[in-house]
Amino acid sequence: MITFQRIDGTPAYYWRSSRGNTTLRNWQCTQGFYDSLVLWIRDLRSLSSAYGSITYLVSAGFYVNKPGQHGAGTAMDLDYVRWSGGQVSSPLDQHHASATASLRKRYLAVDAVCRRRFRYALDGWYNSAHADHIHSDFGGLPVLCVKSSESDTKFVQAMCNNFRGSGLVVDGIWGTNTQNAFNGAKSALAVTGDPHTSSAAWQSMLSKIATKGFANQTF
Repeated sequence: MITFQRIDGTPAYYWRSSRGNTTLRNWQCTQGFYDSLVLWIRDLRSLSSAYGSITYLVSAGFYVNKPGQHGAGTAMDLDYVRWSGGQVSSPLDQHHASATASLRKRYLAVDAVCRRRFRYALDGWYNSAHADHIHSDFGGLPVLCVKSSESDTKFVQAMCNNFRGSGLVVDGIWGTNTQNAFNGAKSALAVTGDPHTSSAAWQSMLSKIATKGFANQTF
């Protein structure tokens, strides 16, 4: 395990015991996971550059002494992102369920960036246990859009609903309606290749979703 307080220079705070706390915290994870966190935050900076720099992140945890990916030091729980332009994305405040469409799109943009680097991202649509954070981990790499994955399917359903008004039930079941909505989104974003079998195609689609989300645009 390595110990860190910042990800590629950006501080990562902890608010679960004191919201607004800006005391640097010692986090731990594996070197390999930290290297992916660096790639992730660089993606996030690039795709959200219109907001300015990322001032800070807030996390609920990386390595945690419990079974699973957290116990292996290969997981992150993301609570909050703040940009220098004043914009925020707050899974902690359940922005996935916000009445404000732009906040839902921004949440999906952050969610999409997580999925570019981490195979499993569990978000507010996944279940109530993740209503207040986005969990990202190394399990099951490489990154692909897997139809049998409840997490991937719910993300696609929520994405299609919020960007395209598809009216899908977010149930994690990849049926005909979800397939048709996904095909429409893929076409509208001019994604080439198969996101189900090609990591490059899925990462490209996620980047385009994120770009639209940060710009509060439909497609």
